[in-house]
Amino acid sequence: MNMTYTTLLISALLGAQIILTLVLTKGEICPGQRGRVHKMLPVLMLGWLIACINQPIALLPLLGLAGFTFQVKTGKTRDQGPLMLLYASCAMAVLSWLLALSLLSWLEKGQSLVAVAMFGAALAHLLLTQSRTRLQAFHRILPAAGLVSAILSVLLFSGQLYSVPQAQVESQLLMICGALLLLITAQVVWAGHIVLARPVKVWQLSGVLFLLSASAACQLAVI
Repeated sequence: MNMTYTTLLISALLGAQIILTLVLTKGEICPGQRGRVHKMLPVLMLGWLIACINQPIALLPLLGLAGFTFQVKTGKTRDQGPLMLLYASCAMAVLSWLLALSLLSWLEKGQSLVAVAMFGAALAHLLLTQSRTRLQAFHRILPAAGLVSAILSVLLFSGQLYSVPQAQVESQLLMICGALLLLITAQVVWAGHIVLARPVKVWQLSGVLFLLSASAACQLAVI
């Protein structure tokens, strides 16, 4: 069984949820900022709902996250929120991800693990930027995580190509080059605010997610 779009979606949701959980529970931010981050959780809920179509167990992290989101007042997440529900949702998210990996090859499992970091960081970065977070360190850490993940992704993708018949590789050469070009472009756009010393923008990170998704689609079409 090959990696699917659902597997990538679950990887992205898992990575983003872990990052947002850390921000909400450990981040030194004011209640107003915490409230704005809290309001981003329904985006993850929508993602888990979509994942349920092909992976029914994704309903478990969805229910846990929904229970947490709607039982706590925004801004009081860390002090008064039912954190056990949030942690349980994260645990169920990990379980959903592991079950999605059960029929994949080792290289595909590696790709999915990399996707947790790369797609999860990109999605979390977008949501944190949309919530106007003041955790400036994340604006450097998350692009760096994306760059390292992209390098690992290329290495794993190259390994996967060895198992593909040479004739198929030659016929899909444009698709392979396109996947790599899109991935490189995504990293350049992602780090643009660091290079130019400008504030990160929502449209910039939306473009990063689009480019990463397009690159992943090209890779899936080949393997």
